[in-house]
Amino acid sequence: MITQLALLGALILGVILAGDLDEIFSSALNTGLILGTLALAIVAAIWEIVGATRGRPHKYKGRRRDEKILKYMTRLLSSEEQCVMSSNDLSWVKGKARTALFTKAKKESLTLLMPKPTQLSQELEKQGATAFYYGDDDYKFRSRFTLVNPDRSDARVAIGYGTSDAHVIRVIQTKDDPAIHLVEDLFSLLKRSSRSEAAK
Repeated sequence: MITQLALLGALILGVILAGDLDEIFSSALNTGLILGTLALAIVAAIWEIVGATRGRPHKYKGRRRDEKILKYMTRLLSSEEQCVMSSNDLSWVKGKARTALFTKAKKESLTLLMPKPTQLSQELEKQGATAFYYGDDDYKFRSRFTLVNPDRSDARVAIGYGTSDAHVIRVIQTKDDPAIHLVEDLFSLLKRSSRSEAAK
């Protein structure tokens, strides 16, 4: 829609510019229309570029790959929002990421989905985190994800996976993408399963 408006604006501007420039700029109304059309086209172009950049997965490779991933995850976890994190063992957590997790745990805004308890997950639980354990050494999720603001209209999910030459983190920020619903359904299923086990 924005692209079409920009094209329409550019067309109108082209028609106007085809006339006598002195006559076109002779009135404040004409000048305002031209400047407004130009501004709309520029804003539309910037909006499209920003949207395309946000939707592009983050790719990490090279010698500083792990450092960059840790920095990204630390930034994600440092927000005030609720987070649900799927991890096999939290072995990647260190430094500022560890501090961010403990801060979230103390605010009771951290939920862990893991195959089995680890020393770190138990320490986080003591500080206020919630943990759901679903498996053992033989069964672990193949997916790694962090769900931010579950069950809200502004929910988003960061999904991590490996390719042949890089580690990729894809961030999904729209409720129109079924990946968010799949992650939320998986989280809800684990919660229900955990309650059923506890009730036995």
